[in-house]
Amino acid sequence: MMYANAFFTSGNSYPNDDVVQLIDNYTHEAVVYRKIGTAVDDGVMYRKKDNDFYERQWSGYVNVLWWNIKEAGISVSTVTERINKALSLGYNTFFDEMSIMINGTLYPQNNQKILSNKCTIKQTVEDKEIFNCEHKENISIQGFSLEGKGVGYAGGASSKNVAIMVHYAKNLIIEKNMFKDFTYSAVSGWLGVKHFIFRFNKVINGFSHTWATENSSYKKDNVGIVVSGENITIFKNYFENSSQGIYIAENSNFVSISDNDIENTILEHGMYLDSGISNLTVIGNRVRNTMKIGIKLQNQDNPDHPEYVCNNIIISNNIVENTGSGGDGILINNTTSLLLKVPELYAKNVVVSGNVVRNAGQHGINVRFVDLGVISNNVINDIAFSGIYISDTKGVEVCNNNIKTTQENGIMIEGNNYLLSANFNTIENPGMRNSGLEDLLTGITLRGTKNKEISLRYNKMIGSGNAMKYGVFVEFVEPESPNYEQKTFQETYEMVGNTILNIHHSGYRFLNANKALRVFRDNYMNLSGFPPVEQF
Repeated sequence: MMYANAFFTSGNSYPNDDVVQLIDNYTHEAVVYRKIGTAVDDGVMYRKKDNDFYERQWSGYVNVLWWNIKEAGISVSTVTERINKALSLGYNTFFDEMSIMINGTLYPQNNQKILSNKCTIKQTVEDKEIFNCEHKENISIQGFSLEGKGVGYAGGASSKNVAIMVHYAKNLIIEKNMFKDFTYSAVSGWLGVKHFIFRFNKVINGFSHTWATENSSYKKDNVGIVVSGENITIFKNYFENSSQGIYIAENSNFVSISDNDIENTILEHGMYLDSGISNLTVIGNRVRNTMKIGIKLQNQDNPDHPEYVCNNIIISNNIVENTGSGGDGILINNTTSLLLKVPELYAKNVVVSGNVVRNAGQHGINVRFVDLGVISNNVINDIAFSGIYISDTKGVEVCNNNIKTTQENGIMIEGNNYLLSANFNTIENPGMRNSGLEDLLTGITLRGTKNKEISLRYNKMIGSGNAMKYGVFVEFVEPESPNYEQKTFQETYEMVGNTILNIHHSGYRFLNANKALRVFRDNYMNLSGFPPVEQF
């Protein structure tokens, strides 16, 4: 057999048979060409000999090497052009194990699989994505090592310093790829993404905190992945050395984030989950060594989009450890500025359960502005402030949590809570900082600002040395008269069956209390002598 280029060279004397068996000049594999009608000669799939056109016969996929992208001395621009020629045919396209440099963007087509056997593609220019899947559908990209230029940071949704751009893409699967040094994001899809799966990928950057803050910059938009839309799955990926790990942008719906590892965020949060996300599950992830918050769900009052309400949230069975100074392990909050107005938007139907939070730089679990929720069965230890911090909630239950060694309270109940129950929690070694503020050196502190229908039942608090001054500290704020808004509702508080051991002052303190509690019974302190030992 002869090589294909020799057969198709103009003016040769080889017969124009209907079917010819040749050898590919670039892959040296056997190939069959069949004579057809008219076509456009593209040098690979369709070729012309004299006045006849031939179509290459293949099954399943095309190989980019057929376009001779590894020719000696070939320019980066020509490589980029030839790969796009291969992709433009719309067939499933295969990349062998090799290293390629490009200086532009590659454009997959609808209904196309882009498959690789350890192919590395490196972008050599700034502000150019490697793959652009915008407005495309039914595409999968698998098995690549994609490398960014590593310079030219530009924040915001329009930034092109990314590996794969997926705005308005549908039915897209990105799996088993390695991403490195994209100054905005490995994958960017702020707008209209639907039915998106990102799984078994690694995003490992060489960036540092110094890079993220150099020249008075603050590169918070550098993230592992940023996406927004409906039916989003982020599963079993690894993220390291980006400013933030996973960013789900606002007004997303049906989002699943599970079994991911996020390591060493260099500027902000492990996960940033923005306003208006509904039907969200964050399950079984491991978030370690974040500069700020481990997992953050943010509400924000937005007059242009009052419908942006977080609904149906589950944050469960995650491990969060080593958050930076001021960084909660898990935070749910409305960040509307209190200087402007009191936030009105509440996340609805929230479950935070079964998480392990260790060595948090602020509170272990911080829940604010939630309407109907459960915070249960979490294990929280070695916390810089409070183990669990609660504020501005309606119908929330805090139960069966195990909290150990907090520098301030085990549980801090701040103001504006209604129908809040804290039951069956175990708190050991609270108040270890010994700041001198007695309301912070307690097992449970209940602030006196507009709290109503509060129940503390069957909690156990165990102090260490003299650190825990009180088991339960209740603050009563005297209303102003004659025309006042009642600031506390102590007559609606219930405390039943709590046990307090190893206290420095007393088990219970009611500050400025001129209102009786609704229920106070069966509470115990220092039980070592009860019941009395029978003498023989």
